Amino acid sequence: MFEIALDEFITILERYMRVFGLYSMDISSLAGSTRDFVKDLKESKTGPTFKTLVATASVFNLKYYQFGNPNLPIPKLEELPSKTVDKINWRKKAGVPEENQYNKLDLNRKVLYALEKVTDKSKFLASEVFSLLDDSTQKELKTSTRITGLFSDELKDYVEKIGESNKKGKRGRPEEYYKLTTLITGSKTSK
Repeated sequence: MFEIALDEFITILERYMRVFGLYSMDISSLAGSTRDFVKDLKESKTGPTFKTLVATASVFNLKYYQFGNPNLPIPKLEELPSKTVDKINWRKKAGVPEENQYNKLDLNRKVLYALEKVTDKSKFLASEVFSLLDDSTQKELKTSTRITGLFSDELKDYVEKIGESNKKGKRGRPEEYYKLTTLITGSKTSK
């Protein structure tokens, strides 16, 4: 039952994207997300949060329950928020986006190389590793969030959390400190 509702939501969203010439990254940007939540929805086992429903609907100047109605006529361009209209017009000029699919092995290699340059291998932040990446990789990634994800997934055999975080003030999430658990020497590693 739930999967049917999720599939219907995705179908509606894809229809709106086709009509207005928008792409997944455009929807994420307009909804104020740094994640590609359209892709996340397609791969999701849990489905969208209420916040995602509201954000998606607001891109098209609708309430979440209106957006979920497959019989509701799609709004006209002039009925959309100016931010969405601007994005649609920009996308028409910019054309189809280039997919920035990171070569996982290449990104992993770059992060491992940056880990070699970390000064204190017993206590460091993902943002420190990010700052040690080459400029073009930093531009592609934009933030250290992807590195934190790598530390939890593909590179979990190399690093582990030490149970401390930097307390950033009152706003924002504190970053976890990590330590290197595997010695990295050139392209070879050893435990």
